[in-house]
Amino acid sequence: MERKKILAVSSIALLLIAGMLLAGCGTKETEAPVKEIAYDPELEERIRMAEEGNEQISERPDYLPPAMFKELPKFPKDFYRVRTLVRIGRIADLENLEPRYWLQPEFFPEFEKIGVPLLLDAPTDRWGAYGISSYPGDSIANIVAGDTLDLYFFIKSSYLVETYQGVHLVPKFPQNAEIPEGVTFPDGTKEVLNPEDVEDYFDIEISPNPFILEPNFPIYQVNGTRKIQVKITPREDTPLGNYVIAFDTGEVPEEKEQEWQRQYLNLYASGSMTKIERPYYQVYFTVSAPPEEEASAETTENEIENEEVAE
Repeated sequence: MERKKILAVSSIALLLIAGMLLAGCGTKETEAPVKEIAYDPELEERIRMAEEGNEQISERPDYLPPAMFKELPKFPKDFYRVRTLVRIGRIADLENLEPRYWLQPEFFPEFEKIGVPLLLDAPTDRWGAYGISSYPGDSIANIVAGDTLDLYFFIKSSYLVETYQGVHLVPKFPQNAEIPEGVTFPDGTKEVLNPEDVEDYFDIEISPNPFILEPNFPIYQVNGTRKIQVKITPREDTPLGNYVIAFDTGEVPEEKEQEWQRQYLNLYASGSMTKIERPYYQVYFTVSAPPEEEASAETTENEIENEEVAE
């Protein structure tokens, strides 16, 4: 009972103190802090871009009719983040990159800048008969003679193309080429000089090949974009050094050409007609000796130097 009385008195005291404060007895009004200068414009811009980026993650922007993409996988919520990591090289494993990413037309560079305006203002007096683009256009690698380079790139029907294109890729061996800007070979050089008999040193596989590229207009088709695997195996007697192998369109085998013409009739087009200023894909690579051979070569060189000193 005594404890209850003390609690009651304490409650009454608190009420009296609160009443005095509300009446303004012994109090001073506190003003809220006021910011005298504007926020940093760069910070504001970064916040705005972050907000826009978060909005883009969940769905495709509303710049084209949704029906154009109805045959494609659902647009991934993290598409733009994954695309950025691919473009800067943080995601380099294209073999295991899921189709739900690379089948989206936004996966290819320049889609928003070039593709969207073309699709929004498609000509009505003509139609796209053929056209191909690829991504990435180059790869750079290192390989030991006898091992195999396993590489991937993507090839697609160009904007507004309404035909089924038969494509056959062939390897080519340019006599010289310059490595892309900003990159060098391990030895510091940028230019490749292929020997005349370079094709005798490599076994090459391309898969799938030949293949059909389906139309990408007016509705994007699943096989309008294909993932291409390239395997390059330097033979044991391949001279060590830098090389470049290009992959371009060639003549479609006659048997396949006739088969696809019967199947697609006037909607068939041969991809061999599509040429650009450079090959669709180029691989720059260095053929190195196995580590144990390199170590042995260094030891032999040191022994020779020691002998020379001893003389």
